[in-house]
Amino acid sequence: MLEGGGGSDAVRELDMALIVAGSPDWAASARWSSPAYLLAKAGPSRVVPVEVGRNYTEDGWGQRIITFEEFLDSLESGTETLYLAQHDLFRQVPELRDDVEIPDLVYAAPDPPENYPTYKPPASEDGYVLNAWLGPAGTVSPAHTDPYFNCYAQVVGSKWIWVAPPEISPSMTTFGVEPDSTTSIYMSNTARIDVTDPPDSPQVTRFPDFVRDVVPIAQQAVLEEGDLLFMPPGWWHGMKSLEVSFSVSIWF
Repeated sequence: MLEGGGGSDAVRELDMALIVAGSPDWAASARWSSPAYLLAKAGPSRVVPVEVGRNYTEDGWGQRIITFEEFLDSLESGTETLYLAQHDLFRQVPELRDDVEIPDLVYAAPDPPENYPTYKPPASEDGYVLNAWLGPAGTVSPAHTDPYFNCYAQVVGSKWIWVAPPEISPSMTTFGVEPDSTTSIYMSNTARIDVTDPPDSPQVTRFPDFVRDVVPIAQQAVLEEGDLLFMPPGWWHGMKSLEVSFSVSIWF
């Protein structure tokens, strides 16, 4: 499931997750490992929103506005865990947009998958949503789902990934409806289970449905620099940076 060669045949069936190794060939792969390059493009006074903490489901997590230079310094110093997550950095810094290329697959206009018939593409001018994910080792995206197809490119560093198909959703205990509210949804697409823990850990075994139904079919891999992860809408996925990691997601 999580390995595939290049070419259109590898993604003709748009109902499974797979990795296309060694793709795409972006200028970002050669340039973004240099903080000096990123800062020169963004400028010293540019401010960005960052997450404070390794995981947005944990106590103590927060958000902050800081300069891009401060953020880059934090990646080198490691004194604080700051994560520039799901941010439209390319609208802020158009020069960095020149370093990435949109894969042809994004323009394929796929039909809704059988296991996610409610799919609709993003209502954006371009038909896709481009976001940057920059952070240190140890930052975690908890297991969650998104309503779009996703091409997720690993530009710098490496990242551990965990994926599972939509069919296992009944066995993924989510955070659900926000307390004391009948209308607000609070992380209803995010699992309470930390999939980065071993399946036999106490944190995981307290969810017996997950152990029985999800663990046998979920798959794991490591995204290396230059790898492209393709995921259809509704697929569960969690990620953990193994080192300083820069990624780009393209929802379509």
